Amino acid sequence: MQTIYLNGKFSAQATTGVQRVARCMLGALDLRLGREAGERGVRWVLLCPPGGEAPPLRGIEVRMVGSTRAGLHAWEQWFLPRAARDGLLVSLAGSAPAWAGRQVCTLHDAAVFDRPEAYSPLFRDWYRWLFKRLARTAVAVNTVSEFSKRRLVARLGVAGERITVIHNGGDHLQHVAAAPSFLATAGLSGRRFVLAVGSDNANKNFAGVAEAMAVLGDDQVSLVIAGGRRGAVFAPAGAAARESTEVIRLGPVTDAELRALYAAAAALVFASSYEGFGLPPLEAMSCACPVVASSAAAVPEVCGDAALYVDPDSPADIARRLARVLADAPLRAELVARGTARVALFTWDRAAAALQAQLEALLSRPAEAA
Repeated sequence: MQTIYLNGKFSAQATTGVQRVARCMLGALDLRLGREAGERGVRWVLLCPPGGEAPPLRGIEVRMVGSTRAGLHAWEQWFLPRAARDGLLVSLAGSAPAWAGRQVCTLHDAAVFDRPEAYSPLFRDWYRWLFKRLARTAVAVNTVSEFSKRRLVARLGVAGERITVIHNGGDHLQHVAAAPSFLATAGLSGRRFVLAVGSDNANKNFAGVAEAMAVLGDDQVSLVIAGGRRGAVFAPAGAAARESTEVIRLGPVTDAELRALYAAAAALVFASSYEGFGLPPLEAMSCACPVVASSAAAVPEVCGDAALYVDPDSPADIARRLARVLADAPLRAELVARGTARVALFTWDRAAAALQAQLEALLSRPAEAA
């Protein structure tokens, strides 16, 4: 029996974008494998660092391997490839071992090349080197959008056929019960607000959104920002300019709290200057929240006709679009309806089916051919 090993480093990390993708893909794969009840004769194993927290799984075995005394990075580079040496190793969250046998990796974007100023120098330099190596040595390279594929091809100097696009899902909050009491705890009950979601880094353009809110000049509408910060990864995002409108910064929130925020928000404003995919717009659409989104990078590819687009470099344009959405109830209803249809195209089951088919096809080929 052949074995597919999954890189479980994310199980010991705080959940931001790429960790969210890995967890959702893991869950969707497990549901598919549980339904198949071992029909394919392939063993699936999640390899986790000590202290990792894996969800209950039916079709995927969980193993704790190695040691984290030297940190998660050392675990991934040293212990993980040795534990997976007799099978196919799959990494879902961007990072992967530089030296491994047969492996498949997911490179979510080319931001470390395209937007180096958004990252700490050590993080940027390491990932630039790592991505170039993985592009040469992995048996397959995946990414999450056609935009990211184009940028990776340009930056890594590989043929387009070398990179496969598997879109993320966006339906992971649909089965989460909201926590409406959180709104009172956060001081948001009865208040009108627009929501911004994401890790606090320069690419998310929270400063531009805050400036747009100041331009909007409506003291009856607040800006609420939900998301954490990973200081070892991102460079300082800078202070928000002209932050005269109230900005409520919640920090990290749970899924139940996030769903409550989407349900209560007048709109999601997602004015990122750079995204390899962009989960928050699909999350908002799945929660019947209208979306005002950036016209840059992969965002239009993901949102289609279900968002009102803005120039992320123009606070005035962001303000104009927000004013329109806030004042126009029929427009909000139309965006919600389009969003419901759009998110149905991006399911984690569909993403997991594509990944499973790719991996099992690789297993059917001789190692030297793969």
